[in-house]
Amino acid sequence: MRGFAIFASLFVFAASAFGQLDPHTLTITATRQINLQPDQVVFALSVSSSAGTNFGQILAALTGQGITSANFTGINNNLAPQLQWTFTLAAPLANLTTTIGTLTKLQQTITQNNSGLALAFSVNGTQVSQQLQQSQTCSTPDLIADATVQAQKLANAAGLAIGPVLSVSSGSAPQFSPAPFFDFVGGVGPSDFLLGPAPLVTCSATVEFQLQP
Repeated sequence: MRGFAIFASLFVFAASAFGQLDPHTLTITATRQINLQPDQVVFALSVSSSAGTNFGQILAALTGQGITSANFTGINNNLAPQLQWTFTLAAPLANLTTTIGTLTKLQQTITQNNSGLALAFSVNGTQVSQQLQQSQTCSTPDLIADATVQAQKLANAAGLAIGPVLSVSSGSAPQFSPAPFFDFVGGVGPSDFLLGPAPLVTCSATVEFQLQP
């Protein structure tokens, strides 16, 4: 089993013939898809303050939670006389309950220690971390093997045989589908959220074979 999260290491492939480039060749495109399990949960944080509060004060109130200016997503100044500062925070999905507990405690201390500030947060979705995405690779030999199986079936149906591989064209970088999102349905545990379909990594290779009588 791979060292990162993949649903049962399940590979699903499909191959399609694109016809012959000349009477003696056959071109097959083979595709494999890997179901990736999201490994991060994304929180939306909102800090309400008076109009005289500056950004530095807001960051100071959130200190110790790994929140920096890079997490800042915007400010709403249409709620006069208040301002609303918004942030996102990505945390390991395995630490969902712990992170909710930490944010709940922060919510209480901000109210106690920072006059005029109030923190609200919610679970906004899930995502595949950059580390997990970067760990994915496409195996060209495996894709060639898939294409070979399909090419042999097509050649046999035509009363021919496949010869050597003439060329291979493949995208070296996996293609990722959009991340799914949670719907919050109450509680604080992973079972209290509804997951959408897992994101997919798609790898493909186009292989040209020599056809032989």
